Amino acid sequence: MTQLPDFCRGFVRPRKQFEPAYMEAYRSGCLAEKVEQARAMLRRCRVCPRNCDVDRWNGQLGTCASGRYADVASYFPHLGEEDVLRGWRGSGTIFFGRCNLKCVFCLPPEAYVATDRGPLPISHIFETGADETPGPGGVVRFVDGRLYAWTRHGTPAPIGKAFRHPYAGELVWIKPYNCPPVSLTPNHELFIVRGSASDGPVRIRADAVSKGDYLIVPKRQVRGRDVVLDVPAIIADAGRSLRKPRRARMSIQELAPLFAQSWTSAELAGMTGYHPAYIRKLRGLWPNGGTWSTDEHQANTLVPEGERVRFKTERRPGIPARLPLDESLAWLLGIYCAEGHVTAVRSRPNSYRVVFSFGHHESALADRVASELRRVFGVAPQVRWRRTTVTVEVGKASLALFFRELCGSNAYTKRVPAPLFQARPPVLRAFLQGVIDGDGYDQGRHYAVNTVSEGLAVGLFELGLRLGMLPSYHRRQAPPRKVLEGREVRQSPLFYVKFPKGPRRRTKWKDCGAYFLVPVHKVGRRPYSGWVFNLEVDDPDHSYTAPFIAVANCQNFDISRLNIGCVPTPPERLAEMMLELQARGCHNINLVTPEHVVPQIVEALPIAIERGLRLPIVYNTSAYDSLESLALMDGLVDIYMPDFKYWDPAKARKYLKAEDYPEAARRAILEMHRQVGDLVFDENGLALRGVLVRHLVMPGALDDTREILRWIAENLGRDTYVNIMDQYHPAGMVNETRYPELNRPITPEEYETALRYARAFGLWRLDYRWRRIWLRLAL
Repeated sequence: MTQLPDFCRGFVRPRKQFEPAYMEAYRSGCLAEKVEQARAMLRRCRVCPRNCDVDRWNGQLGTCASGRYADVASYFPHLGEEDVLRGWRGSGTIFFGRCNLKCVFCLPPEAYVATDRGPLPISHIFETGADETPGPGGVVRFVDGRLYAWTRHGTPAPIGKAFRHPYAGELVWIKPYNCPPVSLTPNHELFIVRGSASDGPVRIRADAVSKGDYLIVPKRQVRGRDVVLDVPAIIADAGRSLRKPRRARMSIQELAPLFAQSWTSAELAGMTGYHPAYIRKLRGLWPNGGTWSTDEHQANTLVPEGERVRFKTERRPGIPARLPLDESLAWLLGIYCAEGHVTAVRSRPNSYRVVFSFGHHESALADRVASELRRVFGVAPQVRWRRTTVTVEVGKASLALFFRELCGSNAYTKRVPAPLFQARPPVLRAFLQGVIDGDGYDQGRHYAVNTVSEGLAVGLFELGLRLGMLPSYHRRQAPPRKVLEGREVRQSPLFYVKFPKGPRRRTKWKDCGAYFLVPVHKVGRRPYSGWVFNLEVDDPDHSYTAPFIAVANCQNFDISRLNIGCVPTPPERLAEMMLELQARGCHNINLVTPEHVVPQIVEALPIAIERGLRLPIVYNTSAYDSLESLALMDGLVDIYMPDFKYWDPAKARKYLKAEDYPEAARRAILEMHRQVGDLVFDENGLALRGVLVRHLVMPGALDDTREILRWIAENLGRDTYVNIMDQYHPAGMVNETRYPELNRPITPEEYETALRYARAFGLWRLDYRWRRIWLRLAL
């Protein structure tokens, strides 16, 4: 048997003897009766203590603004929160939109976000989304895992949704040491460390960040894989834009009147210059309503030839159709990013040339590039000496477009190729070496690279993180114009990226193993008016990196209040979601904020059971439930997880808009405990049945915490499993002018006081993570 925590002792039941509660209700016919009761409840809604008494069945809306069907925001295997629920395969969580309690932050469009395809502007991520859905003051698009973001733990997580809305006001500009700057709306949150690294990270608003705070820059927990490039897939779209000139002697409008006459093919051929046989072909189409092409251009398609591919207008041979992204190819791509570009004449489809330019002193490097091009692609490059440069050139459209599509066409559009971010470290190092060989220089302790492409600079920084190092990033604004060889030229900003050769003894930043702590160098503000964006990442940590520092993402406020991204879900689809989560190996079905959709859940259950659902049901609630709803769920729920928020009716009225919340929560939690009792586990420590009470410690509300914990011990018993949570962070309606007393995280002292209350009242079955803090305090 697995070694279980102390709180399991005496509360273990064999898994093989467990059956979800709803199975007995289904077999006895009780569940079918409950379905009819649920439908009747929707026709005169008294699902929660607000007793709105509206006909939701026919579309009337009450306080929760939820109608006939449940609004589902998302569903996925949740690997956060309580260990006893998530196990090793996750808790199958279904997030419901809307809420019966009435308890934003973003980035500008040019802000980069680190993804599995490299750093991308957040506006680009929004554009990749589908099914644009309007919400109050903005829109949401569904990315649905087509891109992955990096969380603050350095792990990839699927991006679920991207949000956009207008904003006019100030942006907070934060420049960390070493890293690129980031601009955020004042209430967007970041993860920071104040004091020593052992204090642990906290979430604070951007406008509360100050010089000297440490920001988290996660390392990438990824090993990479062998990558093979599909060349036709890379250049096919570029090929469609190529056209071959095709001159037409006469248009349709000119030929049609001639065909209406009685002239012979020979006579028409003499008039038009076409061959008589071609005249007969066109004349045969004309009376039948047929058409013929008079386009002046023809698509230049790809032609596969064995293991090679070329464009239709291109001379043989082509280039390899599949190319392993090995160290040789990576080095060539790096050299191209430093010294290469693509030229073309618009009217000539075969005029694309890839050109690598070097100084006269770099002739050995030019020879190496020519040699590698011959070996990797099987082409015949030309080495040309010019007045100030030596160039390596290949006049082959397929090869030129291969480099252009992967890396950009000129200095301003250069970027790290997206497939490179999937490759193994030796390949990454080879690419980086190519960039340094072409455009870098040795600064003693560092190799430095400069570029006018911001996209290339942030991509190089990301490669450094993947190789376990922290590069440094600088932007230099050169004078707008200068004289070069007697002519005036414009200058663009230069971006510098420096890579350390080895570990340094003294740095401003700290290496903490899985991440770097980087101090804030400067903080400023700037006016802004335009679109701002945010992401929802399907990960329990609710974080991503922008571009390399850990920030928070959208979550509950957007779902419960704005209903952004929520989908009306009939019972059949809700049942399918439960079954999909079971098929993915989840340990339970975790229904989050279900208070206002109890009837819809009851409707979905028999459908899911008949199709094979056999997981425990977790009812994850704010505790603002009516006894009528809980009676409907009696015999269906295995684990109740109420969140007891406030004890004081005045606070409940102010912050939840429900003065009766404390009384309703006490009634509801007592009924939940009556139905399922204390929490019990299987042999592996996974929860099977019982009550798990949560309490989120709020700023300045320790009196409420004390009375809630006292009530639990005295009315439910000291064996009650309790999760005392410290994750509160300001969001939603909370800001410096509205509810300013809540506009801060709780302090370590407040949380430690809450744990001491639990100990004083005899509560000993605390969630595992908080028990570790308890033991550290020697309570």
